[in-house]
Amino acid sequence: MKIRLMEVGPLCTNCYLAENEETKQAVMVDPGDDGDRIMDVVKKYGLTVDAILLTHGHADHISGLKEVREGTKAKVYIAAGDADRLTHSTSMFFPGPAKNYGAADVIVNDGDEFEAAGLRFKVLATPGHTPGGVCYAVEDAVFCGDTIFAESIGRTDLPGGNYSQLLKSIKEKILPMADDVMLLPGHGPATNVGWERKRNPFLQ
Repeated sequence: MKIRLMEVGPLCTNCYLAENEETKQAVMVDPGDDGDRIMDVVKKYGLTVDAILLTHGHADHISGLKEVREGTKAKVYIAAGDADRLTHSTSMFFPGPAKNYGAADVIVNDGDEFEAAGLRFKVLATPGHTPGGVCYAVEDAVFCGDTIFAESIGRTDLPGGNYSQLLKSIKEKILPMADDVMLLPGHGPATNVGWERKRNPFLQ
């Protein structure tokens, strides 16, 4: 598996492509903005996107969805707790009328496992940043959205956020993993479980 990273939108959201190098299929994670630019990267590397995975429904993680959905025809995955944000997306940071990106094709639940692009994913429900926040584990990596960052955690002061719930999610779902499991967050640099277990000030 090869990971390709693009920073998109005004909040520098990390959009990822998890590429199956043998088949040139890929899974896209959090097309937060700049959908046309994301599609340019998909075309540049000759990839076929098999699925679009959303870690949660905040605008800065879904605002490129229209273009990539049209460009790839891939199924969109999200958890039930955030599913309504796709059809009624609003943001305190980007005022304006609510946007409708269309309903998800697949609603995921904690513990679900599925195959996309020849890769095996497992869903980890990690509510706290949003009610329907999830992480997607694949091989030795976890796409963790805004659940956990390098030496930080997701904010919980937005509607639906819950600080104690977020800490519980991280301690129960992320920290038990092996030290070398790579964490690929929604913003900022990658990190790993071992580093965050020892150095993340919010988890001590």
